Amino acid sequence: MPTQTFFNLPEEKKKRLIAGAMKEFSAKSLNEASISNIVKNSQISRGSFYQYFEDKKDLYFFLIGKFRYNYRNLMLKSFQEKDGDFHEGYRLFSEKYIKYIMESEKFGFFENMYLHMNYQINQEARVDFKETKSQKLPDGKRIVDVVKRDNLKLTSENELIDILRYILSMLNDTIMEGFWKELTVNETQELFLKRLEWITYGIAVPEEEEVTYD
Repeated sequence: MPTQTFFNLPEEKKKRLIAGAMKEFSAKSLNEASISNIVKNSQISRGSFYQYFEDKKDLYFFLIGKFRYNYRNLMLKSFQEKDGDFHEGYRLFSEKYIKYIMESEKFGFFENMYLHMNYQINQEARVDFKETKSQKLPDGKRIVDVVKRDNLKLTSENELIDILRYILSMLNDTIMEGFWKELTVNETQELFLKRLEWITYGIAVPEEEEVTYD
């Protein structure tokens, strides 16, 4: 996390530092990125950088945290818009999320993040579904409170959290695949929706139906 010194900076200087970091992380992965380039882009001294962040990883995860907050709110609003329906809420969220990631002005940053995704980056980027009501949440709502469980084979809140996490990991894997294979936004959306339907409705075919294979 940034130091309090960073948060005390004038807004213009904070924005300049964030823009300088985004420029570097959009061109290079976390491992390849250089603090020298970040401070040059941001027009600050190297000494000043270490007054604000412990290292480049600290800065990188701070940027991911800002992005995570935005897509957490997008997920909440998607479920609310679909009246808590699990499949329709996740479908709407995934369509908006994939479009945002792959058409964003921050495309280079997201492309590098997904193409170099590892366990630590994945952990930093994922939504914390174990939100507490004491946290400052938009509208005071937790995602798990918005999702309807009436027609889900789940017996507890922890099971709901597990499946939300599992599908989010599947979504991130699909976006990663989209970047690797240079798929379009629509192709990536369709690929994920097919996988979401497998999870939601299962892959077993009713006995009265026949299956044909290509």
